Amino acid sequence: MGDLFNSLIELLGTVLSFFFDFLHDIFSDGVAYGFSIILLTIAINILVFPLTLKQTRSTRAFSALQPEIKKIQTEFKDDPQEMQKRLMAAQKEAGATPAGCLLPLLVQMPIWFALFRLLQEPLNYISLDTALGQSIAAGGEAFLGMMLDRSPSQAVSELGLPDAIPYLVMIIIMVATQYIQQWHSTYGQVRDKNQPGAGAQQAITKIMPLFIGFISWNFPAGLVLYWTTSNLFRLGQQVLIFRIDGRPPTPGSQSKEPEKPKNGPKTDDSEDSPAKRPQQGAADKRRRRRRR
Repeated sequence: MGDLFNSLIELLGTVLSFFFDFLHDIFSDGVAYGFSIILLTIAINILVFPLTLKQTRSTRAFSALQPEIKKIQTEFKDDPQEMQKRLMAAQKEAGATPAGCLLPLLVQMPIWFALFRLLQEPLNYISLDTALGQSIAAGGEAFLGMMLDRSPSQAVSELGLPDAIPYLVMIIIMVATQYIQQWHSTYGQVRDKNQPGAGAQQAITKIMPLFIGFISWNFPAGLVLYWTTSNLFRLGQQVLIFRIDGRPPTPGSQSKEPEKPKNGPKTDDSEDSPAKRPQQGAADKRRRRRRR
């Protein structure tokens, strides 16, 4: 497993070097290094787009399936085996597979860890024969005021707060883009507070970006740049998916049908319709004519 992980790090280093070779003749080494990380991020997100599409559709299917899940849980609460069987059948029919929701995350996690190691110890995985290796060995250059192998915590302790501002701004942008992505995914939806897990889902939505921002304090700035670029690219993918599939409906809205009166809908032809009721004044006039 260790050899496989090292191979992944070396592969990422090779791709970074490939992009850097094209860019360092056009830009300064620092800018070329930053854009190489951005291009690497875009390439990875394009490769995993089929998984991202599957994850998005599975998540939406789970949301739409919640009323049916609640109904099954209530109906078969005394028969756990039958309830589990019905739940699995309903999820399979709706295409709401747990693997579809988790697979893209499981695929990207090793990439995050590999990139973390690569940016911390780049010369262990990038050859000195490459332009990128030579640039890093010479001390490298800044990208937007940041050394991409340095973490925000190191920048504050070594450079002081004023010089560390670009690192802090990058974390803020990363957290903000993740919030924007999550806001866009639910824009226009009315959340049903009675839906199972609605409170927990909202809590995770609010806390997760802050948690990632907190742990980014000790991550290399290049990895924060990777996350920020991923957030923006996934937002674009999300817009594309919504154009293809349409916006996700409010959870449970598809299962709700308008209630019909038990005796059937009343029409204007019914006896109780105000239009068919004789007016009181007209009836009195007819009675007076008969008396005459």
